Amino acid sequence: MNSQSFRPTKRAYWQTVSVLFVLLGILITPNPKHLLAQDTGSGLDFLNIGPSSRILSLAEASTATLTGSSAIYTNPALLSFESASGADVGYTLWIGDINNQFASVNILKDRFSYGFGVYNSGSGGFEARDTPGPSAGSFSISYLSLAASGAYRFGDLAVGATGHLLREEVFSYRASGFAFTAGAAMELLDSRVRLGAVLQHVGEMNALDLVSTTLPSSFRFGFKADLIEVRSRGLNDLPVLFTLHGDLNQHLNDLPRVDFTGESSDDPARFFSMAISANASDLITAQIGYRWGPTERPVSTGFGVYVKPVYVHYAFVPFSTGFGNVHSLGVRTHF
Repeated sequence: MNSQSFRPTKRAYWQTVSVLFVLLGILITPNPKHLLAQDTGSGLDFLNIGPSSRILSLAEASTATLTGSSAIYTNPALLSFESASGADVGYTLWIGDINNQFASVNILKDRFSYGFGVYNSGSGGFEARDTPGPSAGSFSISYLSLAASGAYRFGDLAVGATGHLLREEVFSYRASGFAFTAGAAMELLDSRVRLGAVLQHVGEMNALDLVSTTLPSSFRFGFKADLIEVRSRGLNDLPVLFTLHGDLNQHLNDLPRVDFTGESSDDPARFFSMAISANASDLITAQIGYRWGPTERPVSTGFGVYVKPVYVHYAFVPFSTGFGNVHSLGVRTHF
């Protein structure tokens, strides 16, 4: 943990102001869905779900927050700010008996960072019927993303991009496609403040039977700010760092009511997420977050334990409409 005091400089101040004005200009575009001409509806909504338990516990306010190699799917520029190479694996039991599996690795080399990841979501046991009466059998639904990332850091600024190969299978129908994610991040005030921006999931899919599935494209802007570090007095000095995380997520097209309620088809969804995390001497972490917007999962919580070289994390996300609760478990290691 960094116990140095804030030392804002004139250069850092103007960097912050410039970035904020550029991002604000993008966010207030009168009709952001015109940026991407796409059809309505998406079966690839799993790309909007944080792949790791750490991301879920922060209400997905992760555009400027270091989350290990899982940043491949959130903001690839963050990969180059990690202190060491690492790997992540995770399993999430979503509502409706949907299972999400995730694995990724991030390799640091000087100012460059390379990442690779796989993210899968699926559910089975659906009954197939051509006519009223007994079932003709069962089928499954699955979605897959294979991703590769690259990031470069120069000073306090980093940029990165991710390419996705996508595949979806519904009953006997299959389709494939591609998507790109590009982001940037900047650290200020002795790394106590970090800003991030990312354009996610821009691409296209082949037709699934007759219609192509729309990608859930979005623009996100986020920040991370270390608030205060509290130290206990006595023989066992245990510093606890409290950090604020925030994200503004603007979807660029209309999506089905998978995670949204009461949203007009002429107004793509916008979310604002806020979370507070506590880090006790890099040994124990705890998070609680909240999402504002047309969502059915506004609250999220989580905690983690670090026993070198392994970090184990758990997240709990209840759905407010009685659909159930989400449980997510992740393991991270550095090398």
